[in-house]
Amino acid sequence: MTDLAADTSYRLRSQVSIPKLIEAGDVAHWWCTHISECMPTAMLHSRQATVSLEQAPMDEVFDIHAETDLGKGSLREFLAHPQSRARAFLVVKNGRIVVESYPDLRPEQPHLWASCAKPTAGLVIEHLIDEGLIDDARTLGEYVPALRDTDWGMVTVRDIMDMAPGMDCEDTEKTRENPKSNAIRAYCAEFNVPFGDKLETLLEVLQDVPRQCPPGEKFEYSSPCTQVLVFLAEAVSGKRWPDLFRDGVWSHVTADGPMQVHLTPDGVACAHGIVSSTLRDMARFGMLYTPSWRRAAVTQVVGDGVIRRIRTAVREKPFFMNGFDGPVFVDRLGDDTMLGNARQWDCIWPDGDLYKGGLMDQGLYVSPSRDLVIAYFSTTPHMQLTRYLRPIATSGLLA
Repeated sequence: MTDLAADTSYRLRSQVSIPKLIEAGDVAHWWCTHISECMPTAMLHSRQATVSLEQAPMDEVFDIHAETDLGKGSLREFLAHPQSRARAFLVVKNGRIVVESYPDLRPEQPHLWASCAKPTAGLVIEHLIDEGLIDDARTLGEYVPALRDTDWGMVTVRDIMDMAPGMDCEDTEKTRENPKSNAIRAYCAEFNVPFGDKLETLLEVLQDVPRQCPPGEKFEYSSPCTQVLVFLAEAVSGKRWPDLFRDGVWSHVTADGPMQVHLTPDGVACAHGIVSSTLRDMARFGMLYTPSWRRAAVTQVVGDGVIRRIRTAVREKPFFMNGFDGPVFVDRLGDDTMLGNARQWDCIWPDGDLYKGGLMDQGLYVSPSRDLVIAYFSTTPHMQLTRYLRPIATSGLLA
């Protein structure tokens, strides 16, 4: 990817808006690698020296096929197709890079994670559970005074972790198309855009969200739900979320560069998705959940208990399929064998594999049993690289 002319960059920056980002066109393409120029940003630096990931190329992975909107074709063909809008793709096996491709990105460029960042919020909560500061069977109102007297107050931490709060704040294609939805209202608060005639903070938006069904009834994908975890973590720890994540996670990672945590105008970490790093560093985060964590960090920050809680927290399949999003993930992945979602991960399979996807088709797939991580960046509304994830993981090449 070459640098754009100054006038083009200024033009694209001037057009950044919530509709343009959802559209996933040229403005979003520019913004995904320049967010720190548009939003307040906390730079989380690791205290560790960078350790390069070893290379062990397996070109045959590029020959794995899947059916996408572009037809049936190999991963190699998809990444090269101009309509795929794929930007970078990486596969790590046993802590070594076996596939790496940058069709539209420089390896050192930070890029938006989108909702692939949600497990970072989940991991911070897992750490606070391990420290005895949170019991996920207790309610949010017991921990967060600012939300105690709202409809969030009686929702359990587990229901929030599993995106089943019963609140009117789903973040889906449908609600993103509705300019009056609470999902759009939350985005407006994050981007300092008035909602109607009022400029609100993210906390004010959350305090006003009403309940729409009993908690725990169905999977309701929600970025505001993840942001509630940020307020929860800060309330019980007394620390800002970026400091918690830096001290508990990123300071131990042998990263290429800083984790960029982008902030609301009043300084709240947008941990639901407005986070940036290099692709290798996003893959390093995924590696923390694998036996090869030592190749990505100097300290184990994802313990066996965390992985066990994720795997055993999956509810029955009807919970996953009853809402709007379960069927969306089945279609997106071209696979219906997942058990369901849990603890900020979109899909968990019987073999223990984990998937998290993000707006404009960002992806993080982790297979602890195979010691495998797949990570990628895109700028497209079509979410088609997901179709290669299970075929790659189950191909036998990376067993």
